[in-house]
Amino acid sequence: MFKENSMSQLLLQNRKIVLGITGGIAAYKSCELCRMLVKNGAQVAVVMTEAATKFVTPATFAALTHHEVMTGVFDDAEGIDHIAITKDADLYVIAPATANTIAKFAMGMADNAVTTSVLASACPVVIAPAMNTRMLLNPATKNNLKTLQDRGFYIIAPEEGELACGDTGMGRMRNVDDIFAYICSLLNENVAIPYDINSTTCLPKPQEPTALTQTKLLPKSHGAGLKIVITAGPTEEIIDPARVITNRSSGKMGYALAQMAATMGADVTLISGPTSLATPNNVKRIDVSTASQMLDAVKSQVGQAHIFIGCAAVADYRLIEPMSTKLKKEDHGEFLTLELVRNEDIVSYVGHLDEDRPYTVGFAAETNNFEENAKEKIVRKKLDLIVCNDVSGSEIGFGSNDNAATVYSPEGEVCTFGKMSKIKLADLLMELIISQFKEKLSHKKN
Repeated sequence: MFKENSMSQLLLQNRKIVLGITGGIAAYKSCELCRMLVKNGAQVAVVMTEAATKFVTPATFAALTHHEVMTGVFDDAEGIDHIAITKDADLYVIAPATANTIAKFAMGMADNAVTTSVLASACPVVIAPAMNTRMLLNPATKNNLKTLQDRGFYIIAPEEGELACGDTGMGRMRNVDDIFAYICSLLNENVAIPYDINSTTCLPKPQEPTALTQTKLLPKSHGAGLKIVITAGPTEEIIDPARVITNRSSGKMGYALAQMAATMGADVTLISGPTSLATPNNVKRIDVSTASQMLDAVKSQVGQAHIFIGCAAVADYRLIEPMSTKLKKEDHGEFLTLELVRNEDIVSYVGHLDEDRPYTVGFAAETNNFEENAKEKIVRKKLDLIVCNDVSGSEIGFGSNDNAATVYSPEGEVCTFGKMSKIKLADLLMELIISQFKEKLSHKKN
């Protein structure tokens, strides 16, 4: 799921989101949702029913958004009337949505600030129901939810848990992290499977979806239809049951690339060495430990890939014969000699494929002679692009949240990116890689 991070800041920056609050105890959770949206760059306008103000005061949301809150149909505050408030909005989110409000939406009523502004809105509408289990499962509520789904409303299914009335069951509003994640996903048009009132499935694609009409939405289509395989992180080569040979790679750059590729709509498989990082949203992850395991995983996936990106810091050597028992220093004296054998170069293996060869991108972590080394590797490994970055300092590269890179093609330098966050660099690199792949593809067709 998306949390508050650099990725969500890219997704939400300058998006206009209307947040509707109705009269349920879960209204207090919407304060945190509002804070998360604002913190990550969204422009949030809050609309409350009169009942909602009994649970949380409008002043709270005004302080969070730095804007006045609409609580009545005839509010005369400048720029927040029930028609203007949804103008140019990217999304209208109602959380919590009570059974009463859901029934009013289904009937097309416009008797308070929330129902009136929803009826006047042309943007996608998301509702997060919250109510007692018996109310949720009542045929009237189920029919109303089905009606809204048919009209193009997105429904974030409630979850099971302890309810305000003391009962335990389905009906508690989804947790705020989930709602935040689904907002980010919807703004990128990454929606889940159809909603089922009897399950915890969330954010369905409506049967008649409302078009996402705002021009500032992210261009998911840039990577749509592409299958991309990315390697990330370090590998660990076994010495004995207690020790390994590894390196300082955190995996952050590869994971950021996977996250951005998925954001652009690609079908992404991430083959990862050992890291503590969470799997990016909408990414298939295959965990490996050794270089040999990573090579086997690449071989199983690369035949279906359009683009392969070798971002992992793969160990160059492994022990010929790992020890079956732990080495004791008392048995080896002052010096220990380990006999190593060279691992196969994974990105070179992909670059030299004769059949089903994908567009192949390598990474070169260098400490000196950057251009010379990059140009030599791009020829020797038969790459389409190579991304060269300096790992000699602590401010960028291994373990850092920042990076810088120069990209080369067989013809020479393509571009240079100065120091920036890895997620921002990943955004620029994926845009470049996909564009270069499509350009090469068009040349082949011509």
